Amino acid sequence: MKSNSNNQFISLGISHWNSPIEIREKFTITDDHLEQLHIQAQSKGILSLFVVSTCNRTQVFAYADVSKESLLIELFITATQTSYELVKEYAFLKREQEATDLLFELCMGLDSMILGDLQIISQVKNAVAYATKFDLIDSETHRLMQFVLQCYKAVSTDTDINSGPASIAHAAILYIKNRFKDLSQKHILLYGLGEIGETTVKNLIENHKTGSVTVMNRTFSKAEKMAKELNVLCSPTEKLKHIIEQSDIVIVSTGSLNYTVTENEYSNPNKSQKVFIDLAVPRNIDSVFDTIAEVDLIEMDELNKIQDETLLLRRKNIPKVRTIINLHKLEFYDWIRMRQISPLINAYRKKMHDQRLEELEKQKFKFTESEFDKANIFSKSLVNKMVNQNIEFFKSRYRNSDEIADIFADMYQLNIKK
Repeated sequence: MKSNSNNQFISLGISHWNSPIEIREKFTITDDHLEQLHIQAQSKGILSLFVVSTCNRTQVFAYADVSKESLLIELFITATQTSYELVKEYAFLKREQEATDLLFELCMGLDSMILGDLQIISQVKNAVAYATKFDLIDSETHRLMQFVLQCYKAVSTDTDINSGPASIAHAAILYIKNRFKDLSQKHILLYGLGEIGETTVKNLIENHKTGSVTVMNRTFSKAEKMAKELNVLCSPTEKLKHIIEQSDIVIVSTGSLNYTVTENEYSNPNKSQKVFIDLAVPRNIDSVFDTIAEVDLIEMDELNKIQDETLLLRRKNIPKVRTIINLHKLEFYDWIRMRQISPLINAYRKKMHDQRLEELEKQKFKFTESEFDKANIFSKSLVNKMVNQNIEFFKSRYRNSDEIADIFADMYQLNIKK
């Protein structure tokens, strides 16, 4: 986003590109802190602010006066309960066009941990909807999001960037499949039935012949419902230690801000080999399991390295996606540029019609009432036609040079404050 005002569009945050999982989890924003961030931003004159917080990023997009940049950094530090030193080391700050580019690439799946993962668009839409409740989406940001959503529709329709299964859940399944050629004798525990957990267990059941599968959730009724739907076992969390002892593969994605699987829940008297897969950020499995000989602990960043034919196909679509992004960005920047001269165009249009009405008034005595009405309609149509032609000419020239605005203002003696 770029304008002649002192306002700037910025993006501040951390992501999987520049921060390992142990850092990303430190930047998790709780619901209470998220609400306070929006309240504080609104009270301090930030024009727009929305927060994209996922397992792979915590990112603020904001539109505000350049003088408020340091304030945004302070609000970000407070909301994440981190420190200036940590932000300075790991966070990025992008301004204007770079921030706009990042928003487009994020929503089109190019900035995702799993290439082409377009689920992020719903998270961005939810973030914008949440910010709207605090009156924190101004007209420029609203218009920007319209262009982003139009771009998303074109990318989804005209490319294969999101074809086939490719997500963290899919990567987890690929890892399990590559690690164990035969799952028919393996006992699997899935703890946590959020979106990722539910997708993982369904993929396992529908596409692979497995041994016993047990689902577990903090809300037991949800585990019962899922177990009945998929014809698998379920267990209350109180039996976590017992189920882990029986399992060969433990997949955890509870959405908790703290560890839900610790050494206290671990039992393995036979020292059998086990795989623990943590699909959450903040992590749900205590990193101490990485030191236990018979346990292989797999976390989100390691799953990101897994690739298959699906991702290879998606990668081939990157140039086409970028072309679509560029077209929509250019349209947005053109809208911004045209918006800058709206006061000048409005003043010109008003002046032409004021002069028309003034001349009509002078000649009014020559007309009957009916003739005057007809003259008014005719002159209005004629002036509109000439004005519109001049405006289109002015716009086309302004796209290439700011100088035409001064010439236009001088030509028609338009007094517009800059």
